[in-house]
Amino acid sequence: MDKLSLTAVLLAGGDSKRMGTNKAFLALEGRNLVDIVFEKLDSLFSEVIVVTDRLDEFAYLPARVTTDLLNEGEKNALRGIHAGLTLSSHSSCFAVACDMPFLALSLIHCMSRFAGEFDVVVPRIGPYYQPLFAFYNKTTLEVINRQLENKKLKIVDFYSGLRLKEIGEETVRSFDPHMLSFYNINTKEDYLMAKKFYDPGKSALF
Repeated sequence: MDKLSLTAVLLAGGDSKRMGTNKAFLALEGRNLVDIVFEKLDSLFSEVIVVTDRLDEFAYLPARVTTDLLNEGEKNALRGIHAGLTLSSHSSCFAVACDMPFLALSLIHCMSRFAGEFDVVVPRIGPYYQPLFAFYNKTTLEVINRQLENKKLKIVDFYSGLRLKEIGEETVRSFDPHMLSFYNINTKEDYLMAKKFYDPGKSALF
């Protein structure tokens, strides 16, 4: 499969307060979470940008590593998306967090078909969007800047009025039957469950 001429933005700037340690470097079968996610993204996208406030820790990754470009107020994922979109070589970016090791590449590839036509391409499961498993176009930068200036940090709050492509549960399940793509590791309990899920021999399923 040829790489997509799109950018992946890997968000790795969280404080991991609930975990008590940097969850990007938690191991699954001897591999760090961030390495698992990065390698999947790198296999699919022509460009990967890592957004973090700890440049030295992630400098080993063969990617562009950057800090947030806007630094006022508390750290937040929207600020990371803003940095990735601003620096991207492509018009559309797929944003994902570094603690989501089960992302289904087939689902991302399906979503990418709509990336050029819409401002946002995002899964919606029932009433809930999955904003950290979504494509964002550079056309959203103006409204993201406005959101950040107004200290409105909830990502889905800027979706209103944009060209939005929702990916429904039926489509999601056709590529990812258990919807593990959206599983993120915030707590020690999440981590223990992820260890039960993870099987490198079945990585093609994810």
